[in-house]
Amino acid sequence: MSEALHRIRSGIPTAGAVVLATSLVLPPSPASLPPLHFSRLTSVAGSWRAVLDLAGAPLPFSITIEGPAGGWRGLLCNGERCEPVSGVRVTGDSVVLEIADYAASIGAERRGDSLVGVYRNEGNRGPRVIPFRAARGRWEPGPGPAALVGRWDATFYQDWRTSPRVLELRNGASGLEGTIVSNSGDYGYFSGRATQDSFALAHFDGSFVYLLTGRLDGDTLRGVLHAGLRTQTPWTAVRSTGAPFLTPPTAVTRGDTTAPFRFAFPDLDGTLVSNTDGRFHHKVVLVDVFGTWCPTCHDAAPTLVRLWRKYHSRGLEIVGLAFEVTGDSAVDNRQVRRYRKKFGIPFPLLLAGINDTDVAAAALPQLDGFVAFPTTVFLGRDGRVRRVHAGFYGPATGAQHGRLVAEFEGEIRQLLSEQ
Repeated sequence: MSEALHRIRSGIPTAGAVVLATSLVLPPSPASLPPLHFSRLTSVAGSWRAVLDLAGAPLPFSITIEGPAGGWRGLLCNGERCEPVSGVRVTGDSVVLEIADYAASIGAERRGDSLVGVYRNEGNRGPRVIPFRAARGRWEPGPGPAALVGRWDATFYQDWRTSPRVLELRNGASGLEGTIVSNSGDYGYFSGRATQDSFALAHFDGSFVYLLTGRLDGDTLRGVLHAGLRTQTPWTAVRSTGAPFLTPPTAVTRGDTTAPFRFAFPDLDGTLVSNTDGRFHHKVVLVDVFGTWCPTCHDAAPTLVRLWRKYHSRGLEIVGLAFEVTGDSAVDNRQVRRYRKKFGIPFPLLLAGINDTDVAAAALPQLDGFVAFPTTVFLGRDGRVRRVHAGFYGPATGAQHGRLVAEFEGEIRQLLSEQ
């Protein structure tokens, strides 16, 4: 996915943005809650209908908290898909959910049977803070009508420019669900509900903050993508005909094939690692340009680990180049170590810079048109670029994910067969 789309911008919402109403029964707003009294406090354990209050609309998701026997534990859920948080701390009338994978947290106070607080994490432009609230219970499934379900070719209108996307909408166990696909990957799994001809689908994983709202107007879908606290991008879509609509990920970024691909960055122990090191000599090499702040990179990591384990003995090497949030080597090193441990990554990960496409392009001048994290660069045994794949299609894309993994594996086998 484009790094520009990962960034959560502040400022005035895009002109022409339309906020669509939903039938969600939302948690009460902070102003309507009673004052905090210890006698009214109950355990935070249980299921919670949670909301991030974006400028244009509320983004719904779910939280499950278990404990205290055996220690507090928590899950962050989009529909039926849940991921454990790294820690839950309950102190008096406050609760903190740590989302350490993305250096993020949700902190809240209990007010009766409600939670009120903020979500925060660190971005490359400073701290990001979004109001949070939750009420006990679960969101009710809201399946979409047949007129909404399917594949839609969408045009997004942003900064006086247009860009293509594909919307994939389907009904699942938790109601309407799907994803957004761009030229360089997908936005992850979205879940929500539909009411007649309108829908709202949310994706919140601790890093990405997306709410897709839309309404059917004749044969056209019209809506808004809410990103972070303030950004609102209007879009329109028509049902896909099956004709190509997006640029293939292999045509987004080009690599210089006239000379071996060069890189030289420190590993997590401070040792400089470069393309001229003996471990890479006459090997097929995958260069993974990634960031631990990027959920799409988390989607890609298990595939890379599996490929390394399957083909390393036949001559495959992989190296990860991390472009991180802070630029503080101690902080970034800690996040990359956590990422390495989470996925059991056996290949070297190097600290290459901060998470900005211009910085990455300058650090890797042999890539022309760098736009996405992750980007995978395939090098032949001569060290030269043979293929550049911008972005990654994760599990939310279904069959498209399977085809991409098969393409990666086929390219590796082809390169290994060459002498």
